[in-house]
Order: sequence, then structure tokens, then C-alpha cells
Amino acid sequence: MSAVHAGLTKYRLSIVRLVQRAARLGLLACVLAIAYLAFAPLPDPTGFGWDKANHLMAFAVLAVLSELGWPGPAARPWRLALVLGYGVLIELVQAQLAYRQGSVLDFAADALGVALYLAGKRAALWLWARLGGPGLSGGGAGVGRSAPADSRRSPGG
Repeated sequence: MSAVHAGLTKYRLSIVRLVQRAARLGLLACVLAIAYLAFAPLPDPTGFGWDKANHLMAFAVLAVLSELGWPGPAARPWRLALVLGYGVLIELVQAQLAYRQGSVLDFAADALGVALYLAGKRAALWLWARLGGPGLSGGGAGVGRSAPADSRRSPGG
């Protein structure tokens, strides 16, 4: 391995660690903000759709941040379990509060937010592979692959 390659690898690893730490911090901030909004005696947002949209977006964000903070397929089951478990916990606590109520529909919106994130990620990866994005199978030169022979022609012909 050349010194330049080793330096780039070290740089990439430090960027990955930075993203993971930022995602973990963001996840903690989101969990705390969601807990405040879920448990404080605040008036509920008006309209059925808006409240469910809040749940959907909040849990999609939690799913994104948890995956960025703890990436990889080995962590997926417990990431999903913790995010969805947090949704169940919120509804169980709200059922005990005099000024709130637990709702199966709220949890369904939480789960739908996670599912939409996963479906969106899968669709984006599929599209990336079809367009030949670097690092994935599906064509294209990408990073670390050679360009096809016909693309190496000189600009003049």
C-alpha cells in the first residue's frame, strides 16, 4: 500500500468516525426532543394528518440517524428494535398521563416512518447501482475500477 493510499484511507476513516459521532449526537438530541414533545403537557396539533405526519417524519429521522451512527447489516436488527421500541415506550407512557393518550395509530405512523426510510434507502441504492455509482455493482468505472477500454481514447479521436 502506498503512502498516499494509506493517507487517503486514514482520512476516509476519520470522516466516517466524524459522521458516526455526529449522527449519534443528533440521535440523542432527537430522542430528547421527541420525549419532550411526547410527554410535556402541550396542546396536540390539530388535524389527524398533521399529527401522524409528525410521527412519520420523526421516526424516519431516528432511523436515518441510528443507521448513520451504527452502520452495517449486523447492527440493523437491534437498530430497528430500539427505534420501534422507543415508539412503543412513548405510547405506553402517554397512556399513563392524564393529559395525553397512547395510540396504536401513532405507533403505526412511527413504524411507517421507519419503513418508508428503509424503502427509500433500498430504492436509492438500486438506482445508484443501475446508474453505475462508485462502490456498487451495476456498471460504470466508479472508484477503484478501470474505465472501459473505449473510454480511454484520446480527446482527438
